[in-house]
Amino acid sequence: MFGLSFLAPLFLAGAVAAAIPILLHLFHRRAEPVVDFAAMRYLRQAPVEQSRRRRVREFVLLALRVAALALMAFAFARPYFASASSALADGATVVLVDTSASLTAPGQFEQVRTRAADVIRRVPVTQAVAVLSFAHTADLVSPLAADHSLALAALSQLQPGGGATSYAAALRRAGEELAGRPGRIVVVTDLQESGWATGMTDGALPDNVTVDVEPVVMPSGNLALTSLRIEGGEAIAGLSNYSADAATAQVVFAAGERRLGAVPLTVPPQGSADARLAVAGIVLGPLSGPLSGPLSGPLSATIADARGYAADNVRYAVADGDGGIFVLAVSASGNPADSLYLERALTIAGGAGGFQFRSIAAAALSSLDDRTFGGVDVVAILGSRGLDQRGRQRLAQFVEAGGGMLVAAGPDVEPDMLTQSPAKVVKTGWQVRDAVATNFAPDDSRHPVFRLFGGAGTLSNVTFSRSALLKAGAEGTVIARYTDGTPAVIEERTGKGRVLLLASDLNYRWNDFPLQPSFVPFVHETVRYLAASRAARTEYLVGELPGHGTSTGVVMIGTRQVAINIDPRESDPGVITTDAFRDSVARIQTLTVQEAGVADQQREDGQGLWRYGLLLMLLTLVGEGLIGRRPG
Repeated sequence: MFGLSFLAPLFLAGAVAAAIPILLHLFHRRAEPVVDFAAMRYLRQAPVEQSRRRRVREFVLLALRVAALALMAFAFARPYFASASSALADGATVVLVDTSASLTAPGQFEQVRTRAADVIRRVPVTQAVAVLSFAHTADLVSPLAADHSLALAALSQLQPGGGATSYAAALRRAGEELAGRPGRIVVVTDLQESGWATGMTDGALPDNVTVDVEPVVMPSGNLALTSLRIEGGEAIAGLSNYSADAATAQVVFAAGERRLGAVPLTVPPQGSADARLAVAGIVLGPLSGPLSGPLSGPLSATIADARGYAADNVRYAVADGDGGIFVLAVSASGNPADSLYLERALTIAGGAGGFQFRSIAAAALSSLDDRTFGGVDVVAILGSRGLDQRGRQRLAQFVEAGGGMLVAAGPDVEPDMLTQSPAKVVKTGWQVRDAVATNFAPDDSRHPVFRLFGGAGTLSNVTFSRSALLKAGAEGTVIARYTDGTPAVIEERTGKGRVLLLASDLNYRWNDFPLQPSFVPFVHETVRYLAASRAARTEYLVGELPGHGTSTGVVMIGTRQVAINIDPRESDPGVITTDAFRDSVARIQTLTVQEAGVADQQREDGQGLWRYGLLLMLLTLVGEGLIGRRPG
């Protein structure tokens, strides 16, 4: 069924102008005086007939003029055909069942099934019911149907997986299932706070739909494996404790099916800690002997947590067995003191899966042999004095080909040396400003460089006594700011590579960053992010690889292995209130109304009914002109 709608219905008020010709016709008719004429009876009847024809013509002209004005109002109102909702008379109910990783604590999903089943049984028999499961995406498991037993049967088959919670994606899919009809959505969930962290603008929910929440109790605490990596000769597993008490666990490391060893670890309340196991020289089994060379292949770490989520009790990684990321530091003189803190931060994780480091003078960059420079993954610009035209050209080509570059805009880096043409290395310009004390505040806590810190975190403890004033160009994105609002870190994408510009130095001259505990992880995450475009990615979160469902583990992509893990944010059992949830739903409904206006605009543009209205108006005016010019 289709109905006629108007993009600008207020213009229909202009149809009132159609009354003007009618009023003129009624109130401006000529009243001829009656004159007695003795020979009137001898006149033929023809004039009377002509008078009747004249009246008919006047009525036709009046109708054409009225129609022209009405059609003009119709055209300006921008009409379009909108599909009417094919609604059931009594509405419908969609049950959204949370199957994310945060529902894998002991007994939790049994609560989910019980709550969802109670909701379905309370739905009136005159209403249709649908069931959707959701985590990072939403899937239809039972379409809208009047037979509620189908929904109950589908509910009994659901199981939680490793996906992260996304309420916006779930509500959008539920709105699509309702297809414009009025109805009710019931969300059976644990109200995990991170479920609203992303996708708010991706939601869509009509304002004729109500949303209710059936909350499920969260666990009292959770101990989670949130990272696993190889640095140097060690396997390192990161643990986070989301409870008010200290937690003790034994982290079991394995390479494939073979156990490497176990490390006991105590994690402070609401804190984190790393379990480390030396992997070089470990005997894997009676026939294998000790490891020779760097560890390579699938690696896993496992813990036992009796009260928390089961999905985050194991973490996977793929060791590539290489010599690590090669970082080349460019300083003004090449003196080791110019890159002392950067070198120490990187050499902590040297070797396989870690970092290789070398420092040279800016003037020597142009003469560096191609074989050595070809193995570089990341260039750190700590000083630019002495950098010649060929050196700048090499840097520009390096980034264009997929290399990563970190520019510390401190006292030894001159903007003109990197921004001037023809070898424009970076697009962002800057200038040194007066000394002012500021702190660090990431603008996007989900950016890979800052994800480890969970927002500002310990980075907010860094004090900058002086900084550069960055001026982001059209290709630059601010990913961190200082507390005074000025850019602290800007990212540029050039060709296949990435450039990060830090508005200060890395050598303890304009800040105390190198003395802070956050300096080493910040340097590591920054370098890994910059090198990612040159190195094959070996880890994905659940949902990032299409076709691999919601399971975690090590899978094959083409000829290489990659690890799939749950999103670390899903391990945090923090919740929001029901009122806060409803407030977020209201914001989505407001956005949906705005999106609907855009969709109506696009639909009206595609149909172009106003053109037909104007064409008909012109035809009526032409007809009115032709008839009006004929003698009466």
